Amino acid sequence: MRGSPAVWRLTSDPLDPPDMGRYLEQTTIARPVTMRGTGLHTGGQCAVSLQPAGPGAGIVFATESGALIPASADHVIETERGTSLGAGGESVGCVEHLMAALYGLGVDNVRVEITGPEVPACDGSAREWVELVEEARIAPLGAAKPLGEFKAPIWAGDGAGAVIAVPGSRGLRLAVSVDYEGTVARHQSLWIRLTPRRFARWLAPARTFVMEGELEALRQAGLAKGGSGANAFVAGPGGYSGPLRFEDEVVRHKALDLVGDLALCGWRFEGVVVALRPSHRRNVALAGALRAQFLGAAAREEAVRRR
Repeated sequence: MRGSPAVWRLTSDPLDPPDMGRYLEQTTIARPVTMRGTGLHTGGQCAVSLQPAGPGAGIVFATESGALIPASADHVIETERGTSLGAGGESVGCVEHLMAALYGLGVDNVRVEITGPEVPACDGSAREWVELVEEARIAPLGAAKPLGEFKAPIWAGDGAGAVIAVPGSRGLRLAVSVDYEGTVARHQSLWIRLTPRRFARWLAPARTFVMEGELEALRQAGLAKGGSGANAFVAGPGGYSGPLRFEDEVVRHKALDLVGDLALCGWRFEGVVVALRPSHRRNVALAGALRAQFLGAAAREEAVRRR
């Protein structure tokens, strides 16, 4: 791994929630809400309507044609500059910020009715999605859902980076480190114990960014057609393209993306996730490995109950 050793920056809140226990109460939203905007990569107009859903429904995207695409790692079809889901020949792009808001705030079951090829970029962060969920209000469903269980560390990585989940208790904690040597971002690290309040305050406002040297390649690939200073910032050797919301906004946005991709495991779980130079591809690979573990544990528990 390149770069200097990480020095973890503590992002904390004075209020710590109690232990979650082995089961959580499932939630949805109290009423429908809608967001309209421009797609980051296509530049087209898009709209999302969040609809309440019942226990066990999970997060499901419903396209204009009527196709249903579960928000799970099993349905990821693309991880280049964003996470895209697909099923039955239909797809939806850039789901990670919306998924991060739902997961970070503790929303388990929602039908996401989408118009257009991707989720609206909004301001490039998850802040507007958090505000939309808060407007809808989170509603308990009176049904229990077990926490995902895994007994040993699980990792996904390659020569460029790695994302590792380590079992633990008292919630989910993230340790994220990035290395953009040669740019103003350089080395940034973050440590956070994830709670809805901390997510909304410390991660959700962090915006999408791009390195100056990547801009031409994005254009050549036909991506970022809807990108602008309104939904992204640029980091170059000499500085940023505009004022930042946080001094370490780059690593905070990487942590935000990590939360959105981990949501595709389909379970809430406790432990520590260490992400060294995370990417959507590595994040989703870890989410898929966690999902396989959780499905196996759930199947074993169900088999024991039926004996």
